[in-house]
Amino acid sequence: MVRLPADPAEGTSRHAAIAAEYAHVTAPLRRLVDRYGTEVCLAHSAGRDVPRWVGDALPGLPQTMAATGRVASGFERSCVDIVEAALLGHRLGQRFDGVVVETETKKDGGPATRGEVVLRDPAVRARLDGEALPLGERVRVTLTTASVPERKVRFTLP
Repeated sequence: MVRLPADPAEGTSRHAAIAAEYAHVTAPLRRLVDRYGTEVCLAHSAGRDVPRWVGDALPGLPQTMAATGRVASGFERSCVDIVEAALLGHRLGQRFDGVVVETETKKDGGPATRGEVVLRDPAVRARLDGEALPLGERVRVTLTTASVPERKVRFTLP
């Protein structure tokens, strides 16, 4: 069993903004790590030892958090991609105003031909292909792909 200090201030740091001991946890179903944080807080507030399964899991928790975070982020991005594709599906070939927010540098140092654009209306962020993409500049792009099954939206800069 993991034993927490009897004095809450012993071996812990205070939260600077509230000047008190602090533990942040959300609903355990929202983030896996909060399941462990909740158990630690419950045990500490009840004056009990932290359950062994929690103590055993703590050393590997950062790696678990990173892995589950990647899965969750991928799922959330896929949901947004589906909505964006559905929103734009009937507008293939139309032109939109946007800003180039990301570009991929070519290995040979030449101008970027791939990146991302953010549209103002509708609010969409998607892949952009074109010659010499001007990072940070306003552009007029053409919608070339909007596929719900593939969760894909693509624009070109003529």
